[in-house]
Amino acid sequence: MRIAHVHDYRLDKVDKSEEIEVSIEPCEYLDDLGLFDDDKEFYRFIVRTKYYIRKSYEYTNLMRFLKRKRGMYCCGVHQNINIWDGFSINIHHTPLVMEDIIHVIISKRLKCGESLKMSAIAKEVMMVHYMGLVGLYPLCETCHEYAHGDTNDLFIPLKSIFGDPDAFFKIYKDFIADVLKDKFKNVKELNKGYNMVEREVPDGLIKKYIYIISKGQEMMSTKALYHFINELPDE
Repeated sequence: MRIAHVHDYRLDKVDKSEEIEVSIEPCEYLDDLGLFDDDKEFYRFIVRTKYYIRKSYEYTNLMRFLKRKRGMYCCGVHQNINIWDGFSINIHHTPLVMEDIIHVIISKRLKCGESLKMSAIAKEVMMVHYMGLVGLYPLCETCHEYAHGDTNDLFIPLKSIFGDPDAFFKIYKDFIADVLKDKFKNVKELNKGYNMVEREVPDGLIKKYIYIISKGQEMMSTKALYHFINELPDE
């Protein structure tokens, strides 16, 4: 880091001035508390925080480490698409997306009376990333766009992801909204069904009923898996 040159203080250049008093006591605006009263502004703040995190040195280095040292160099759906051949691989957050995680962190900091500065929130978000509490999965750009599309229909088994979202929910359980708890509960139930299907249903039937085709590529459909499980006969 470059150190700026500091010139000597020149008393002969100081003009006469009047003394003034300035209050430097902490004020509410420092933590933007009023920002969270408006739902639209709150969402915009979450989105800005997301991009602030993604552009940080810590996040960039973590993504590079995961791709080069933890086997996330290729798409989890299409293994032949990898960074060594010049393709772009995105690290997808699942079952909670980045916005969900930021929302939980903000809720916790609000209830605990902690700083709500964007830098403080981002630091805690990166802490849970480095602690391995966030579910991550590598996807090519096409699959990543599909996962975040209107259908949000790409099924990713929990056993295939990097990280421990179960531990995240246990640690932050008092600060997680009911809708996110329900979301995770549904994901876990779907995974129980997926594990059962994987063990007992012939591979041919799984592909016939669970897979979908998108631009010549096979991806597992959450909705198709859900309907397939529901149609299985009760024992």
